[in-house]
Amino acid sequence: MSSRYLFLMAVLLQSAFLSGQELSMEPYEFISRAGDTVSAELGLFYVPENRNEQGMDSLQLAFVRFKSTNPNPGTPIVYLAGGPGGSGTGTARGRRFELFMKLRQVADVIAFDQRGTGMSQRLPDCPYRAEFQLEKAIEKSEYVEKAIRNAQSCMDYWEGEKVDLSAYNTTENAIDIDALRQALGSEKISIWGISYGSHLAFEYIRLFENTIDRMVLASLEGPNETIKLPENTEEFVKHIASLAADNFGSETKYPNLLDTINAVHNRLANQPATGTFINRQGNVDTVGISLFELQATIATFYLKNPSDSKNLPQLYSEMYAGDFSAIAANVMVIKRYVLNSIRPMPFAMDMQSGMSRERAQKINEQINNTLYGSTINFLLYEMMTGLDFPMLPEAFRRMENNDVQALLLSGTLDGRTYLTSGKALADKFTKGQHLVIENGGHDLFMQSPEIGNTILEFFKGNRIAQTRIVLDPVPFN
Repeated sequence: MSSRYLFLMAVLLQSAFLSGQELSMEPYEFISRAGDTVSAELGLFYVPENRNEQGMDSLQLAFVRFKSTNPNPGTPIVYLAGGPGGSGTGTARGRRFELFMKLRQVADVIAFDQRGTGMSQRLPDCPYRAEFQLEKAIEKSEYVEKAIRNAQSCMDYWEGEKVDLSAYNTTENAIDIDALRQALGSEKISIWGISYGSHLAFEYIRLFENTIDRMVLASLEGPNETIKLPENTEEFVKHIASLAADNFGSETKYPNLLDTINAVHNRLANQPATGTFINRQGNVDTVGISLFELQATIATFYLKNPSDSKNLPQLYSEMYAGDFSAIAANVMVIKRYVLNSIRPMPFAMDMQSGMSRERAQKINEQINNTLYGSTINFLLYEMMTGLDFPMLPEAFRRMENNDVQALLLSGTLDGRTYLTSGKALADKFTKGQHLVIENGGHDLFMQSPEIGNTILEFFKGNRIAQTRIVLDPVPFN
């Protein structure tokens, strides 16, 4: 029996399941974190938890609908949050609230909470955490060993709690979006997403291309790009170093940033450092810093947006002089919060998206020969190779050409999802347009009003003439 036949059967069963479910809609006063209030609707509906199983366990999914201000609205625009683990409704409460409201000029805008997130049915948190000494510099091997052991303990805990982690994957997530479309009674939907939201959108294209009207995706993460290549991270940092040399014409210039980075890393490889910082109680804390901990801290906190990477030259200059105080508090966060625990939905989604054998081989070859190794991936690569956790089939990770009308945005200073990858993914869209945001970062939607206005015009059906938007540069400190 072909996989295509099984998939179609699953969709038919899902439709039958949905026919017995009522979409619940009720008035909802939506309040942004800035205090803005708008009348909206809260929607609830049910989907099968695991469409590959015989049982009929169901999940309640939630969304908020912002009704269109257009008397003749177009197809609903569904927002897909990043992460994985981000909440659509949570995103709408933040800085992007303005853009959610703006797009109502075109159609209803749906802030969708993916399975296991936001106002949708959640999974129990794991009670276990790996512990790392704050004052001691911890090497990578200890992080990997403890993180894998902790992840296995969490998996055992969730199994005991009857949590079906296998149901939390991007294919199920994509079918949920089509279930939302059906529940709304809409022949087609438009999609707006970022980062993991684009990863999810690519799977929706693979399964349901004919139900898509228009699509706007930013900070593109391809089907086989859950795990980022170490060489791409290194090339990005080299680009940062080349910009810092002239610093956009500023008086302060950093012509030797790359040499400084290499010198600091070489020194830490031979002799770990310590740094001090003032904690929230006003006391002085001391933190040990290994090379791996420094790499992980830089990858986590200092590459995502220009507002982050602007700090790299001064930070490395201070560390070169032996002063690690500026980075010490963030190293503490890495030790206590970032690398010591996992959340069920993001963990299961990422693990099942996985990586191809060819990509795994590339990462293995690059990991010890690049500036930051695989730390941009936290410890996901090591968990994928060290845990017995199923991945989605290879067809999931193949990006085929499509005919979706799409606007695809990439920032030249995005240190999470890189411009070169964005260009390659955009080439798969025969009716797509790649819009490069010069000096834009990962969280680019609100980095200029021109970006939001361009997205609005695209959803209105207008042709986008430009291929590049140039933002004012953020000078390095």
